[in-house]
Amino acid sequence: MSTSDSIFLGLDETPGQVADWLERVLGIERYPDQPDGEDKVGLRGRLANDDDWYSVVIQRNGYVSPDAGPDEVQATDAYGIDIGMRSRGEEVLHRQSRLVFDKLIEARPDAPAMLLHNLEFLIAAYLPGAGTHDLAPETTPDADDQEQWKPWVI
Repeated sequence: MSTSDSIFLGLDETPGQVADWLERVLGIERYPDQPDGEDKVGLRGRLANDDDWYSVVIQRNGYVSPDAGPDEVQATDAYGIDIGMRSRGEEVLHRQSRLVFDKLIEARPDAPAMLLHNLEFLIAAYLPGAGTHDLAPETTPDADDQEQWKPWVI
């Protein structure tokens, strides 16, 4: 099974604009020979304490359902940007994703953010003025767990 982590940002910026500041903040680079465009941007960076790479794909949040009913609400609904991350090894990926999440909050304290593992579990959420909150293990971004995450998302 493939593992990916996602960082959602509450920003009204294009993926290209987000990629520009991620390159500066994280010291990562765009994939070579990538087609020009603002809809989807691929980046790569070196893992902390490792010679291997991690990959990042920045795109608009495509998981929003505009006609969602009350039982279909998700924690990610109000977040405009989805930063997908992949690497070899689940634990390595989770450590790197948390490191990136923390660096993004430090660089953009004005941007609400949340960290998810495999789009299945909501790990942490950040709100400007309220700080970062680590959620209970196995908290999902789904409506069933809304009472746990609602105070921490936009």
